[in-house]
Amino acid sequence: NDGWNGRICRDPAANTYCVGVRSYPGQHIAENRDLEWEISVRGRPCKELDRIPPCCYSINAFGLDEVPAEEEPPPWFNDGTQKRRWVMPPATVCVWPYEEMYGEDVKTGGRLDYKKRLEKARAFFNAIQPDKSLIFYYANYANPFSEEEARKYVLVGLSRVKRIGKELFYEGCSEDVKEKTGGFLWQRAITSHYPDQGLRLPYHIYRDRPDILERIALFPENPRLCKYATRHFEDDDALGLVEGFLRVVQELQALGDTTENWSVRARWLEELIAELWQHRGLLPGMPAVLEVLSLHDAIPFFKERALAGKEVETHSALFALLEGKGDAPYGLEFDDAKIARVRRQWNLKTKEEQRLLREVLPRFALRADQIGKILDEGRAKNGITASLDAIAKNPYILSEQYQGDDPDDFIPWGTIDRGMLPSPELGGEAFAEADDGRRFRALLVEALRHERSHAFVPADTIIEKANQRLSVLPEWKRYTFNERFLAADEELIREAVEIRKEDERTYLYLREVFDDERLVEEKLRFLVGGPDIPLHSPVTEDVWKGFLHDSQSLLARKTPEAYHAAIEKQVEACQRIFVRPIGVLVGEAGSGKTTVIRALIKAIKRGHGIGSSVVALAPTGKAAERIREVVEKDAALKGSVEVATLHSFLAKRGWLNDNMTFRRSGGRVEEGYATYILDECSMLELGLTATFFRAVCWPKVQRLILVGDPNQLPPIGRGRIFADIIEFLEEQAPESIASLEHNLRQLLGRITDNATGIIELAQCYLHDYGKGEKNEDLTTAAEEMLQRVQRGGDVAPDLRVIYWRDQADLSRILLEQMASDLAEDVRSRGEEPEETLAKIWRQAHEKNSKPAYFQVLSPYRGEFFGVEEINRICQEHIRGQRPTEKHAIDGVMLFDKVIQIRNRPKSWPIRAWNHNKRCMEPIEIFNGQLGFVWPHLFDKKEWYRPSFWLERFRVVFDRREGYSVYYGNDLGKDENGRWIKKESVEENLELAYAISVHKAQGSEFDRVYVVVPKSKRTLLSTELFYTAITRARRHCTLLVEQDVTSLLGMRRLEASRLRRINASLFKFRPVPEVLQSVEGWYEDGRIHQTLADVVVRSKSEVIIANMLFERGIPFSYEQPLFASDGTFYLPDFTITWRGTDYYWEHLGMLHRDEYRAHWEKKRAWYERFFKG
Repeated sequence: NDGWNGRICRDPAANTYCVGVRSYPGQHIAENRDLEWEISVRGRPCKELDRIPPCCYSINAFGLDEVPAEEEPPPWFNDGTQKRRWVMPPATVCVWPYEEMYGEDVKTGGRLDYKKRLEKARAFFNAIQPDKSLIFYYANYANPFSEEEARKYVLVGLSRVKRIGKELFYEGCSEDVKEKTGGFLWQRAITSHYPDQGLRLPYHIYRDRPDILERIALFPENPRLCKYATRHFEDDDALGLVEGFLRVVQELQALGDTTENWSVRARWLEELIAELWQHRGLLPGMPAVLEVLSLHDAIPFFKERALAGKEVETHSALFALLEGKGDAPYGLEFDDAKIARVRRQWNLKTKEEQRLLREVLPRFALRADQIGKILDEGRAKNGITASLDAIAKNPYILSEQYQGDDPDDFIPWGTIDRGMLPSPELGGEAFAEADDGRRFRALLVEALRHERSHAFVPADTIIEKANQRLSVLPEWKRYTFNERFLAADEELIREAVEIRKEDERTYLYLREVFDDERLVEEKLRFLVGGPDIPLHSPVTEDVWKGFLHDSQSLLARKTPEAYHAAIEKQVEACQRIFVRPIGVLVGEAGSGKTTVIRALIKAIKRGHGIGSSVVALAPTGKAAERIREVVEKDAALKGSVEVATLHSFLAKRGWLNDNMTFRRSGGRVEEGYATYILDECSMLELGLTATFFRAVCWPKVQRLILVGDPNQLPPIGRGRIFADIIEFLEEQAPESIASLEHNLRQLLGRITDNATGIIELAQCYLHDYGKGEKNEDLTTAAEEMLQRVQRGGDVAPDLRVIYWRDQADLSRILLEQMASDLAEDVRSRGEEPEETLAKIWRQAHEKNSKPAYFQVLSPYRGEFFGVEEINRICQEHIRGQRPTEKHAIDGVMLFDKVIQIRNRPKSWPIRAWNHNKRCMEPIEIFNGQLGFVWPHLFDKKEWYRPSFWLERFRVVFDRREGYSVYYGNDLGKDENGRWIKKESVEENLELAYAISVHKAQGSEFDRVYVVVPKSKRTLLSTELFYTAITRARRHCTLLVEQDVTSLLGMRRLEASRLRRINASLFKFRPVPEVLQSVEGWYEDGRIHQTLADVVVRSKSEVIIANMLFERGIPFSYEQPLFASDGTFYLPDFTITWRGTDYYWEHLGMLHRDEYRAHWEKKRAWYERFFKG
């Protein structure tokens, strides 16, 4: 957090990123850091210290003095090898080409060959040219800009390479170790010309200024460049990065930043851009084209000629050879058979393919595999719906449509633009003008793609972003577009972008997004317009009660009247939607949605016959597993209902490409199911939903039932599908929507130990769809509940609130509270708890080893209050040690709690030992599933020995207790007798003592600890807090920074993430722009005039707000008012006039005794503290 300046951080404890899961190199810093020592020498130059910090490989990237570095030999050398020390010159980092170390070409006889590995490393470093090559510095995913579902690399600097350090070898290696490993370090120094030629972006200066960080953050246009620690890349890619640096430098100049001389840096970058254009040349894609044409021998020849300035002539000569119009150019040796073969292959290509390969694709710096996918007749599976002729006429289509097999394999706009508008000094013809409509459209598409949650964006906003992109390009490529181009090139633009005018303002959609919304509308309107469903057999009220009533439940025994009333309401809900072609079942956490789903399925079997076809689908594997569990436990339903994730349902029918993108046509339309049930519908995003509607023949469907809690987090993706459907049905077909208003979990809490705190607090954060008027009961209850929360401590038997001040305070409180709660659970079993957290953890989990027993949640990954740092401190204290290279794999140790971070579906299963069948078999494991790490079955007699080296382990997941899933190396043989390939821990698992709220969605835990920071609010929202606290079944502890204000802020209507999404499903809903940048003002209640109908809770209050605006009277809404004794209330309106505050309460329900009693109490408070 000090800019890699050769000094120890000034605040080492706050720098949680260097020990993050995705730091460099791997877990080295996390495993070797001595935080106490770093704190004792904070801010001091490394050259003055008596010890060397483990971050020595990167700490001097922009330092101006020499610093020492060292590396210990791997423990498995075990031969007395000594640590290696060396000196890092100023402006030096150590890197290693890890990607080169694992290919098939470094193996001999199927085993890794260290001699070949060293040869590959030497080739990598030999290709770097001092005083010519550039080095780009980036931070891996462990950085402040990364979050759970938006992990980002961030560029931090750029310089010219000065020299390459010598190869480093360990000292004192035995001959045996040298023979097996080569004895070389996997680090080599690269020194740069910084600060004379180079720059560092001053993120460290603005760590506490998110508004500035947002302006100067630089992310790579193509994330593939930032893989495997270090990679070579071409001049074209470097051009894109340098242009990005120039944009940030101009921002820093505008900010008045003085950390460097930015005018000098800007001139250097402009010179660099000119230099890179010359090195790039006119035809950077020609080597890849030659590879596609199987002219491999011609590639080095072409490169040599290009360096000599003969690339155009060589291009012409090579294609003349292919077309039979010339011989092989001088210097290129081809025999007659080779020439005949390549000419035949050329003649087998279509005219369109030939045109692209000859005239178009050589202009662009594409890879050979990308060109192959573009030419493939099945190119639609990689997103390309355009014909080859259309691509030839408009190559920008490639940046608009291409999606490779990996998420980061796409073709950036800049890659195409540099080919379309090359440097005039290269002598080639430009394929476009600077104001070309094709160029403009592709820019719009790129900008709209970055808007991952909105269906549409105001045109002026998107055009401004496009113009900012163009403003830093060389003069011949600059242009300033405006909205008039939308009309001038309307026909062209509408092929990829929908243009919509509303209230004299223009909005833009991606074409597929607009079409997806209209498709979902069409199918839903069809269902809504259908008649009631006739039943073959009656499903009476008594039948429903039989399906829903559980005579063995505690509620039925302890409070039969209240339970009966709740069941009556569930029966009403079921009857209401059961006969409708579309039904929506809405229920908050604890309302019994899963029980009702089971009853609905039983009723379908009763009303239409046992053979009636039902499929239950969910957006995630976790949610699908929960439905499957409920269905399979019921003897009457077992085996009669298909349960799957939406993705697997679509993949089975050909609607999902191998790269996990959705097909827009060509899949099989399902006709075999009469009823579809979709659970966890709050997680439905637009693309997934639209593809589901494409994949089903709706005229053959009897009913669609959507189930969910609209108060939970909206989807990670585009739109607000579930919320929009609810609002549409409330207005157009209220008979198709049913709400479970009796909370069974709350009722159960009341009759046991009055444990209703979680639900009562959650109800403070409910959405109030379609009501139009303020729910005064909820408002009153919320005010009272939040006052209890403000006082802290044990708010209720199931809810505790603890306030913390700083990093040390949070860590101490969390660990102490965890130990105390675990000890309490141990005592409840009649046992005496152990003394330390590590021992109590083991003791508590001996008889409760389910991962769902205990969970810490945080909104963030980074910072000291984020998932990664909390996992680190929990692992250290619960496991009683830090991970080491010997005892951990990618930071995971035996007996750790872990989470699967990627889906392993049937199409890509993972191997596991089935303990019941005593055999290996492939199984599905889904993103978000939790488990515990255990020794591999091969190591059950070895793992506790001092000499044991951890290379593999097994994980037992929740809901997969009969299986041991294998990770690591040397895993044995699979069910067919074949050796199981390595399963990377890093790519599959993370620690899970703490997980993000997003990851926890759809799960429940006995004990939950929710961390709520105040100092960082970017992700805090109404839905996030509601989702977090409702993950707790038995007890929730809130760990809140400083005071209650962050909780008050999240309750405000404008804090709702749903309300900040532009969507137009059934109704056009543009979000006021001021609400899009809500950070920094929503908490204190100030209201912008355009927000009156967004941030107040009733229609009558909208009228009041507008009257105040019209008269120019400043006011705020539900701004917390604190008295001198620290107590607070939430006045409806706080009006400021001539320096005096007045409080306006909208007393809408004084006829209600409970409401009137609350008002009298509140009025007495006003009179005591704010008399006047």
